[in-house]
Amino acid sequence: MMKLTRFCRNLFFYLLLCLPIAGCYDETSTVLDKDDIRFAGFYSDYLHYSGVTAVKEGTVPVVLDSADINALLARHALTRDKAERKIYAYKLNPERWQLVLEQVRLHIRQQQSSGQ
Repeated sequence: MMKLTRFCRNLFFYLLLCLPIAGCYDETSTVLDKDDIRFAGFYSDYLHYSGVTAVKEGTVPVVLDSADINALLARHALTRDKAERKIYAYKLNPERWQLVLEQVRLHIRQQQSSGQ
């Protein structure tokens, strides 16, 4: 009986100590959802069309107008509202933004290797 009481007491204190640590666990997903993938495609195309990804020396970046941005958003099945919500979410979760940027880099490399 004494061992059972001691075991229960130790278990209680162990759980009590572990609860705050469990609360610090980051539950955000490290897997990109379909909107993240679409945003990565949009952002890589935005960089490409604005000339930021140009390999040629002396290329001047182009400022895309609202119609161009709307066309790019539509091409990737995004709305301005959804894109703005994604941008806000990335500000709150830099790790997720890092994953999106990795997708952007991959997409840009694919564009450059295919000669687009």
